[in-house]
Amino acid sequence: MLKAEAPRTIFRQVVDTLGAAVLRGDYGDGPLPVEAELAGSLGVGRNLLREAIKVLASKGLVAVGPKIGTRALPRSQWNMLDPDVLLWLSETDGAMEHSFDLVEFRLIVEPRAAHLAALRATEAERQHITASYQAYEECLTRPELVVDRDLVFHQAIHTASHNALLASIGWRLGTMMRRQVLTTTDYPGAFERGLPLHKELADAIAARDAPWAEDVAFRLVVMPYEDLAGRLDVPMSERLGGEDGRMRRSAPRRADAKARLSHAHST
Repeated sequence: MLKAEAPRTIFRQVVDTLGAAVLRGDYGDGPLPVEAELAGSLGVGRNLLREAIKVLASKGLVAVGPKIGTRALPRSQWNMLDPDVLLWLSETDGAMEHSFDLVEFRLIVEPRAAHLAALRATEAERQHITASYQAYEECLTRPELVVDRDLVFHQAIHTASHNALLASIGWRLGTMMRRQVLTTTDYPGAFERGLPLHKELADAIAARDAPWAEDVAFRLVVMPYEDLAGRLDVPMSERLGGEDGRMRRSAPRRADAKARLSHAHST
C-alpha cells in the first residue's frame, strides 16, 4: 500500500514504483497484473493507474492494447536516454553494469564533443569551461562537491559543441553519470588522478586546439572505462581496446601546448 500524500506525489510514486518494477524485470516481458489487482496493490484508483501506465508507455517500458492488456516491453525498446529511466536504472541491482554501458557510450561520444567545443565554443563558453574546471579543482578540499561540479564541467563542453543532440545528451546523462562518477571515484587518489586531465581538457578548448581536446577527452574517459571493465571482469576481447585491452589513440603533439594556449589568450 502506498503512503497517502498529496495527489501529485501519489501519482509520482505510482510512476516510480511501476517503472522501477519493469526495469527490475518483475514482470519479465509479459503482462502486468490486471488493472483492478494492480490498482489495489498500490492503493490507488484505476484512473490514476491508467495515467501512470500512459507515462510508462511513453518511455517505451510497456505496451497497452485491447487484446494484450498492459505488457512489459523488452529492454531494447526502452528509452534509455529518458531521465526517469536513467534514474530507475541507477537504483537497480545492476547499477554497475549500467554505469559501464554509460561510460562506454561516453568514450564513443565525448571525445568528438570536445573536438567540436574546441572549434565552435564562444569566448564566453570557453571562459565558462575554464571556470567550471577551477570550481572542480576546489573539490580537493571539498570532496562532497565532486559529482555536481564534474557534471557541470562535462555538460558545459557538450553545450559548447553547438550540436543540439550532443547538448541534449549531455544534460540527459547527468542522472546516470552521477552514479557512475560516485562509483569510479570511491577509492583514495581517484579524484587527484583525474584532475590534471580535466585541466588539460579545459586548456585545450581554451586554445581552440580540436585534436588536442579530442585526445584529452578520450584519455579522461578511458580511466573510468578501464576501472569499471576491470571490476566487472569484462573480457579483453569484448572491450573497445580489442584483444590486448589497450586503448589506442594517436596523440597529437603537445610539446608547444603552453605556447598555443598563450597565443589563444592574446588573440
